[in-house]
Amino acid sequence: MEAAEVYSTFLSQDEDERVRWNYVYSLYEADDFDKALSEVEKGISLYPHNIRFQYLKSLIYRNTHQEEKEKETLEIIRDINPGNLDVRTRLMSLYESLGEKDKAIEEGKAILLYDGKNLDAIEYLSKEREFYALLYSSLKPEEESSSSENKEEDNLL
Repeated sequence: MEAAEVYSTFLSQDEDERVRWNYVYSLYEADDFDKALSEVEKGISLYPHNIRFQYLKSLIYRNTHQEEKEKETLEIIRDINPGNLDVRTRLMSLYESLGEKDKAIEEGKAILLYDGKNLDAIEYLSKEREFYALLYSSLKPEEESSSSENKEEDNLL
């Protein structure tokens, strides 16, 4: 919270994009989510080109368990920066948890357009289609493959 106070002092003297972001982030880190949300909204209105404010807003929503609002914010980020795979992966997960299965599948497919070997997307899609299940089993990390093979061998003995 001390960092937030320092940044607040600087902002009261002169508005600055980096100081504003650091101020909001320090509020977020101090778990002062209500104030952080209010201040991130100011940051978004003052610096609409800075996607970092939107991302921080999504983190605030995640930490306050507001999945619908987190989803809406991440969709804005995705539309601005469609190649951000972290955002798309989180959206895929959110869509799944919110029961929006078709949207989750579409995000998984979109992720694969940017990264054809993305295991998160392939694993998710493997639940729906045998092709992805076979692909996932061929690409998953070696230790997962060898540990499952060892289990199968133990079951045979």
